[in-house]
Amino acid sequence: MAPQSSSQGSRSSSKSRGRRRTRFCGERPVLRTSSIAENPGRRFWCCVNYQIGEGCNYFAWAEPEGQDPQIQRLKNKASSLKQELQKAERKFALALAVEILGWTNSWASAI
Repeated sequence: MAPQSSSQGSRSSSKSRGRRRTRFCGERPVLRTSSIAENPGRRFWCCVNYQIGEGCNYFAWAEPEGQDPQIQRLKNKASSLKQELQKAERKFALALAVEILGWTNSWASAI
């Protein structure tokens, strides 16, 4: 599914000058922002005629997926949550070992 644009980029923006040249139909690409659920807020280059009738379908993400700031934040959050889970698992294993040891000692002294 192709992204829908929520905001039009400016042809005169400094980022679009020199960075991207004319494509397919001869028009200069514009920088737009995706508004679809799969890539909300992600920037992409496209033809000014992108998704307009029989217009040009030039499309390219502005940043590679691995460098997208939102993706990087989510990867960092996932890493942090994984570390917290590992700490909780170690604490649980220690608490279980202490409980089993205490139960074994109380059972042995009862005999």
